[in-house]
Amino acid sequence: MKLKGAAVIAVLAVAGTGTARAATTLIVSGHGWGHGVGMSQYGAYGYALHGWKYKRILYHYYPGTTLEKGGEPNVRVLLVHGAPNAKIGCAAQIAVNDARRFFRTLPAKTYNVGPRLRLPVRHPKGVRPFAHGVAVFSCARAPLMLNGRPYRGRLVVRRSGSTISIINALEVDDYVRGVVPSESPSRWPYAELEAQAVAARSYALAELRPDAHYDLVPDTRNQVYGGMTAERPRSNYAVNETEGQILTYDGEVARTYYSSSSGGQTESAQDAWPGSAPIPYLRSVPDPWDTYSPNHDWGPFTYSPSQLGARLGLGDAVESARIQRNSSRRVSSVGLRLSSGRAVSLSGAGIARSLGLKSDWFSIGALSVSTSAPRVLYGKSVRVIARALETTGAVLQEQRSGGVWRTLRHVDGKAVLTVEPHVSTTYRVRITGASGAGVTVGVRPQLSLEALGPRSLGGEVVPRIAGPVALWRRVDGHWRVISRPHVLRSGKFRSSVHLRPAVYRVTTGEGAFAPAVRRLVVTRKTFASLR
Repeated sequence: MKLKGAAVIAVLAVAGTGTARAATTLIVSGHGWGHGVGMSQYGAYGYALHGWKYKRILYHYYPGTTLEKGGEPNVRVLLVHGAPNAKIGCAAQIAVNDARRFFRTLPAKTYNVGPRLRLPVRHPKGVRPFAHGVAVFSCARAPLMLNGRPYRGRLVVRRSGSTISIINALEVDDYVRGVVPSESPSRWPYAELEAQAVAARSYALAELRPDAHYDLVPDTRNQVYGGMTAERPRSNYAVNETEGQILTYDGEVARTYYSSSSGGQTESAQDAWPGSAPIPYLRSVPDPWDTYSPNHDWGPFTYSPSQLGARLGLGDAVESARIQRNSSRRVSSVGLRLSSGRAVSLSGAGIARSLGLKSDWFSIGALSVSTSAPRVLYGKSVRVIARALETTGAVLQEQRSGGVWRTLRHVDGKAVLTVEPHVSTTYRVRITGASGAGVTVGVRPQLSLEALGPRSLGGEVVPRIAGPVALWRRVDGHWRVISRPHVLRSGKFRSSVHLRPAVYRVTTGEGAFAPAVRRLVVTRKTFASLR
């Protein structure tokens, strides 16, 4: 794999040219899952298995940062947005306020809350509770329930027209308890879970937005947060062991991005988000233990040139691709040449989105095979050209008349082979996990036909197994079968027919053989000489 510069893929022509036949399959494969910036969760898992403690793991993925003890600020997570209503309750007495001066309590039960914020609370005459469109719920003795799921902290309901939004406001460590097992399996080593806790806590604090109604969303746009339902004893232990710890850089909370799998090397922030300023602690670093990830390598996915063009919204088949990589090995851009002759350039991230790839660290390879002729006469040879570009472990294979695939040779870039197929044979190039489109060479048997006398036609078919044969005569512009003679072991055949001046033919070839035809013209002069 080329780490810098351009990787060129010359894709062969898809269609045959009359005397030759070709087929090309494009192969897309890659590494990692996610943006690849910062800590790789599977890489951290691997380091933990090999004895690294969480501090060493963090310093590897975020070089130059410092581990410090922070406070316990609150974070606000947008759990519900644009809903017509929600069910909020608690097993103990509920306190509710309007975030200003109105404070009341509600009996322990579940309440259906809509945009009018109507709750059974007593209030002075002429006072409209929650008139400003905000209701804050808290429960001191039990978790708050939102649509049947428990949450720590408070639930803030905000009216927006005819819908509501609900925000979970809670201390950062209580939030991290719901993040760690949602992002990393709680059965993983403690060192990884502790590293995850510090990274999740630091990321959350770096995302605080004092001028907005909320700071975070509970999914992969920020971090996956599952509330108390997600919490597990082992991950809670990791959060407790790292209580309040955050990573800082130059006195500021570090923006500790992380993703599932780096593919073997993390990506720098400026490579992942072109145009952004370099972030010293988010530079590309080796990630050797990412091999534990099931997405360390993925693919191959196969496309015909026209399929790839359609998936990319180009309207034409892709004939060639030129990949430009950044310093983190990811694809920055791809130059495509289309069958129409048009040239286009697409970003690596754009192609990854269009194809649904797991990362923008990918390659576009090609498996192609072509033959010097679409059909060959039995006993003659044909040239097979196989190419495997930007792939490894490719082999040229043949399949004789629907039989099993048999490997002929390895293909390292290009292989040319002269073969003498004895039956119709399909050729393809294959790599582990994917096969290129096949090209079939039809084998026609050798046929002869001659008049043996005024009442006899005969000939030979080679090989004999290409039979049976049929004898035809052209009558009034149409071909009619006049005999189906038995073919001897020698391949010879003979049939008694009443000859007359006409055009005759013998046909054969079925199953393992391409059709073959041999004509014989019996003129009046020829017919007279047979008597």
